[in-house]
Amino acid sequence: MSTPWQNGILITRLAAQNLSRRRLRALFLVLSVMLAVGVGLASLIMGLVLRDSIRSSFSRMGADLVVVPRRTLVNLTSSLLTVQPTGETMEANLATALIEIPGVSRVAPQRMVSTVVEGQRAKLIAFDPEQDFTVLNWIHESAQQPVGINDLLAGGSLPGQAGESLSICGQSMQMHGRLGKTGVGPFDESYFITFAGLTRLAQLSTRPQTVNPMQGHSMPMDHDPGATTGTIPCLPDFVKDRITAFLLQLSPTARIAEVKFAISRYPELKVVEGNGVLISSRQGLHTLFIGIIAFAALLFFAVLILVSLLFSAIVQERYREVGLLRAMGAKPHQVMTMILAEAGMITGLGGLAGLVFGATLLFVSARSFGYYFDSLGVPFTWPPPGILATACATMLMLSTLLGLVGALLPAWRAHHTEPFTLIHAGGR
Repeated sequence: MSTPWQNGILITRLAAQNLSRRRLRALFLVLSVMLAVGVGLASLIMGLVLRDSIRSSFSRMGADLVVVPRRTLVNLTSSLLTVQPTGETMEANLATALIEIPGVSRVAPQRMVSTVVEGQRAKLIAFDPEQDFTVLNWIHESAQQPVGINDLLAGGSLPGQAGESLSICGQSMQMHGRLGKTGVGPFDESYFITFAGLTRLAQLSTRPQTVNPMQGHSMPMDHDPGATTGTIPCLPDFVKDRITAFLLQLSPTARIAEVKFAISRYPELKVVEGNGVLISSRQGLHTLFIGIIAFAALLFFAVLILVSLLFSAIVQERYREVGLLRAMGAKPHQVMTMILAEAGMITGLGGLAGLVFGATLLFVSARSFGYYFDSLGVPFTWPPPGILATACATMLMLSTLLGLVGALLPAWRAHHTEPFTLIHAGGR
C-alpha cells in the first residue's frame, strides 16, 4: 500500500511529464508569468523608491503647517523648515492633541533657545530625531551613526566640520554633521541638538559663562575672572517641557481648511500655512503610488485570466487520459491534485524567472533614473533589505497562486465528472 508521500512524488512526476509534452506552450506560459512578475516587482519597488525619494525632496521644502503661540510674530517664508526666533513657548503635551486631529499625520516639536557657542551668542534648536521630517533631510555632511545626546548639527551658514568639538556653556559637544544651505535664516544660522541633549546640557550648565574677547571662547566664571569683561548666562530662557513650535505634516487626503479649523479650538495657538502648491504636490504622491499598485494588480488579473483559459483548454484536451486514470483506480482528488500541481509548477517557474527579470529592470532603472535624480539633487534610496526580500517572496507566492487559482475551475470540473463521460468527451 502506497503512502501519501509516495503518492505525492508520483503526482509530481506525472505533472512534470505533462509539462514536457507541450514544451512550446509551457514556455509561452512561463514567459507570460515572468513578464507579469518582473514588471509587477519592478513597478512596486520603483514606486516605493520614487515615493520615498520625492517625499524626502518635498520634506526639504518644510512642513505643511506650523503651530506657534498666539502672540508669536512669524516671518513668513516659502519653506516652513524650523521655528522663528521668539520668546513665546507652549506646553509640550499639546503634541498629543495635535496628532489626534483628523488629517494630521506627523507632528515634529522644536524648541529654540539662546546659548553661548565658543564664546559667541548663538541660537540652539532642539528637535526629536524620531519625529523630525525637516531637519535630517538637509544633512549634507555627517557621520554614519544617528544623532546622539552629545551631538550637534550646524546650519549651512555656520563654520565647522563633522567630527570637530565645540564648547557650549563650557560643555564639549561633537559636531555630528552639517546641513545644506536653505536660504531660510533661522535654519542656516542655528545649531541643532536633540531634546535629550538640550535637557542634559541644561542640567550640566548651571553656572553663567564668561566671554574672553581676545580668545573668543567661553569658560566658567571661577576659571579665570581676571581675563573676562562680562558674563553671559547659559541657556537663560530654557524651561523644561516647553515647545517653541510644532511642525505639522498632513495626510494625503487632508484638507488644510479643516485642519486649521480644528486647531482654532485652542485659542492660545496660531497656525502658519506653508506653500499650497508644494502641499498639493506632496499629497499627490499618494495617488501616484496607489495607481502603480493598481497597475500591478490589473497585470496579475490579466495573467490570471490567461492561465485559467489555458488550463481549461489543457484539461479538456486530456479528458480521455483523465477518464482512463479514473477508470484504472485513480481517485478524483488525486486527479485534481495532479492538475493543480502542474499549474503551480509552471507558474512557479515563471515566478522565479520573473524575479530575475524584475531585478534586471531595477538594475537598469537605477543606472538611468538614479543618475538623473542625483543630477537634480533628489535622493535616490532603495528600500531596506527586509522590504526587498518580502516583496520578492510575495511575488513568488502570488505567481504560484496564479496557477492554482487559474486551474482550480477546470480541475474541479474534472473532479466531479464521471470517468465514462470524460472518456467519451475525449474521444469526440
